[in-house]
Amino acid sequence: MSGAECVPALRVTLPAHRDSLPLLRHVLRGFRDAYVIAPATMDDIVLAVSEAATNVVLHAYPSRTGSLTLVANMRDGRLHVVIRDHGSGIVPPDDTPRPGRGLALMEHVSASLEILGGPAGTDVLMTFDLSADHDGTTLGDFGVDR
Repeated sequence: MSGAECVPALRVTLPAHRDSLPLLRHVLRGFRDAYVIAPATMDDIVLAVSEAATNVVLHAYPSRTGSLTLVANMRDGRLHVVIRDHGSGIVPPDDTPRPGRGLALMEHVSASLEILGGPAGTDVLMTFDLSADHDGTTLGDFGVDR
């Protein structure tokens, strides 16, 4: 068994605050060191997860106090990620005239995207195919520069 097969699932809970996002991205990038993940693929994964976490920070807690949890693990050559909050559920904010590009971006770079929401919070489940070609050529459609 290789060392990479021994890496446990990652679980990190942080305050749902803008200052937590850089730390969350840094911790997630640790998977690149534990597994063979191409830099462009890792960039796409971090971007998608960051979008989900940013949605928690901006929309999950009207009182602006709460937490976000990242759970990530490798299974069958794919990275499985959950971003979880215990906020007010999926409710579009009154001051947002149209949805942003974050969900479309997450769907574009992930092999699968599922959003499970209810009054007790939301789980965003993403699976990433590590063998997929993530060259970043179409992320500009989402307003993302490389």
